[in-house]
Amino acid sequence: MRIAALMICAALLSGCSWFGGNKEEVIKPAELQPIRAQVQIVPIWDRRLGDKANDRASALRPALDGGRIFAASADGNVVAMAPGGRPVWDVNVRDLYTPVERANVFAKRIDAITGGVAAGSDLVVVGTSAGEIVALNQSDGSLAWRARSTSEVLAPVGINRDFVIAQSIDGKVAAYDVLDGARRWVYSTAVPSLTLRGTTTPIVTADAVITGFANGRMVVLDLQRGLAGIDQRVALAQGKTDLERLIDIDGRIMLDGYHTFVASYQGSLMAMDLNDGRPLWAVDASSTAGLAGGFGNVYLAAADGSLIAYDTGDGDEVWQNDSLKHRDLTTPTTISSYLAVGDLEGYLHVLAQSDGRFVGRRKVDSDPLRSPPVVDGSRLYVQTQGGRLLALELR
Repeated sequence: MRIAALMICAALLSGCSWFGGNKEEVIKPAELQPIRAQVQIVPIWDRRLGDKANDRASALRPALDGGRIFAASADGNVVAMAPGGRPVWDVNVRDLYTPVERANVFAKRIDAITGGVAAGSDLVVVGTSAGEIVALNQSDGSLAWRARSTSEVLAPVGINRDFVIAQSIDGKVAAYDVLDGARRWVYSTAVPSLTLRGTTTPIVTADAVITGFANGRMVVLDLQRGLAGIDQRVALAQGKTDLERLIDIDGRIMLDGYHTFVASYQGSLMAMDLNDGRPLWAVDASSTAGLAGGFGNVYLAAADGSLIAYDTGDGDEVWQNDSLKHRDLTTPTTISSYLAVGDLEGYLHVLAQSDGRFVGRRKVDSDPLRSPPVVDGSRLYVQTQGGRLLALELR
């Protein structure tokens, strides 16, 4: 339940009473029904990264690069591991600051790392509660550079050989030089007075940055200068209250060749041609988790917990699975011919991409899964809200 901005709490999903009413409508997560398992989810190794995240919106996830796994805990640990789970190095970002800086910028009971992890160009990059982007060298975890962000960074950054692209919750996207962290440009957009707590992760291509904002717009920026070449409205705010008018784009945007797919909260799922910025199709949808793609489909984890497959060509619904309603699903991830998704009770669910039926399930932790699984061949890396990283194999 990432919808936590300005203490929205669980009002949108679990019916909190703000005004002292005697009755509260509590929406309970759907009870899991028995399934016929067709694949086994086999644990390979399990490592504790650090303490449990204090921020319910925290969704730290591991990253793969150069044959290693990089992961971070909310209390500041950044770890590099070999595929077999052996630690290569372990650094706490707090130790990169002087005692005076630590006392001033890291408050008690506040997560030290708020966004990450991203890996690329020999760097591992996280966002910290100090309001900075911290880049470490992949080889040994030493500090490459630190750069001031315009505001809190809650999602992993995007990286290519030239730039690190960070999106912050104040509606800004900034480009930092991959070599020294010098800020090269900033793109700004207007932010509504009330937003969901979170942002999407920018997609960085050879010459563009693709991202979405809390105002329901998706933009394509020139990578070198940060100028908008495409600015497309995905959702239009409707309703009388600020809650009804929330249309944030917080979930994963999907890129397939020259077509991009993006979903907003209380808005739509839209397919767009990047050549001319022309919308190809759109359907009513609501999601804070975002999208995955495969088998000619785009898979949406809806805000109510439904999983829906749409045809990428025309937006027609292919299948819908409502068995996980109100279980606060992660962004779905495709692996082989399957779709993997985690939930608030620590379960990992595996479905067939062809028709959405369940083919596997495993409870991997008592803490919630809030970040999507990361895939490497037949292996899944899953990070829990409790600060654990697990390697699982589908067999």
